[in-house]
Amino acid sequence: MQYTADAIWSEMLSEFDNREDPYLRLAKPVAITREGLTISVSTPITQERIEERFLADINLFLEKQIGQGCTLTITVVEPDVPKPSNSPLVPSSTPEETAAGKTPPAETGLNPQYTFERFVVGPSNRLSHAAALRVSDNPGKEMNPLFIYGGVGLGKTHLLRAIGNRVKAIHPHLKVVYVTSETFMNEYIDSIISSRTTSQDFRSRYRTADVLLIDDIQFLQRKEGTQEEFFNTFNELHLNSNHIVMTSDRPPKNLENLHERLRSRFEWGMVADISPPQFETRVAILRQKCEDNGFTHVPDSVLEYIAEIVQTHIRDLEGTLVTLVTNASVFKQELTTEFARRVLSDNIPSPPLTYRRKTITAEEIQKTVAGYFRVKVSDLKSSRRTRTLVVPRQIAMYLCRQLTNLSLQDIASAFGKRDHTTIMHACDRTEEAIEQDAEMNQIVHSLIEGIK
Repeated sequence: MQYTADAIWSEMLSEFDNREDPYLRLAKPVAITREGLTISVSTPITQERIEERFLADINLFLEKQIGQGCTLTITVVEPDVPKPSNSPLVPSSTPEETAAGKTPPAETGLNPQYTFERFVVGPSNRLSHAAALRVSDNPGKEMNPLFIYGGVGLGKTHLLRAIGNRVKAIHPHLKVVYVTSETFMNEYIDSIISSRTTSQDFRSRYRTADVLLIDDIQFLQRKEGTQEEFFNTFNELHLNSNHIVMTSDRPPKNLENLHERLRSRFEWGMVADISPPQFETRVAILRQKCEDNGFTHVPDSVLEYIAEIVQTHIRDLEGTLVTLVTNASVFKQELTTEFARRVLSDNIPSPPLTYRRKTITAEEIQKTVAGYFRVKVSDLKSSRRTRTLVVPRQIAMYLCRQLTNLSLQDIASAFGKRDHTTIMHACDRTEEAIEQDAEMNQIVHSLIEGIK
């Protein structure tokens, strides 16, 4: 069967039931060949969201319909807006500089859209932002390494790339390398199975970096060989006063399946966290997203409504904003608070919202879990470590994280704990148990139904 780009895209959307996804609706099919389907989007943010959420499934669909090796390609066709010549973060090479032998900087893996100017600062991320800015201005001098941790979608990657972009602007002679830990591992594996020259090239790429930015370092857990390689890379960079900046979804001491010698090195410099943004910061983030995406007619009242009901992370804020703007455009409706309330409550099957969570408290969860396991609520709050208490306590902490709007520190306080990392550990252990143990999965789901 001969497909057009429009036809294959439409069929894919129908099969995946993703026709209403706001990011996919912003994409336009461009061309289809035996090698793959090309679509275009207007912003790198839309490209990243589609790649994160749908790329694997779309590639499987294309291989099934078109043939082996058929994959999706996403191109960004941005509005033709000239960059200001005095921008401090977008250095350019003039013809005179090129003629004089000053070549443009090498590929760093950075996205120039991620800058400090576009990062919204609030109480939840002020420390990490200040540390990142200081490292950018004085790489190799202090806070080496810088370790930034926090939940999904809170801005860690934005800060990491902003560091790289600022370093390249202020110190253009420095070699900056940005990489995810997954890519680092895959390149390391390729270097093993390829020639010795490839292995030398791999080590040279990372061990000669003046600033190494590595995202999602928690991915190295359980990867013994890659940990050894990164350990040696870390040592050589640090010995030469080259800067290392890492991000993770948890602090170093909670990276349980990582060599102790690596964990200890991660704490040599500065460890800073990013927590979910407060209401005022969420509103400011939404205003920034409107500016980034060219949404010029979104009233402040609508932004405040979104910020009130979406209390998770930045990606949920952005997704909800795009959903509203798309619906208003498609149905030719004025974007009002009432319209937002109607769309978000009725038209989205699984929105990233928190309507039901507002009525659930930590006390209610503790009572339900204590009753199920036939223990006392006071036992859940105690420091006793018997198995009959540890598992129920971890489940209760996990449910507080899933079913309430409480911060990690608030949950820790509800259980008589001082350190919020205890809650992160409990959530990780419970999630792992749910995935591996069918009985635990059933228990947790029964508790959720009882609480709701």
